[in-house]
Amino acid sequence: MTSLVPISGIAAIVATVAMVAAMLYLVWLSMGDGTHGPNLDPDRPEFGDADDEEDQPEVTDGTSA
Repeated sequence: MTSLVPISGIAAIVATVAMVAAMLYLVWLSMGDGTHGPNLDPDRPEFGDADDEEDQPEVTDGTSA
């Protein structure tokens, strides 16, 4: 039974290192395609820049009329 402790510890370390490497790889992949980059298109303003307060429905207290 005591011989399983070092084996499970090594397996846990290897699994942790593999998960960290996989997460870093996914972050590295997402940085290249511009998905999380700034919006540089002047025709499409960023969220909150447009003055469209009239288009939003009023907030109610939960009762329907």
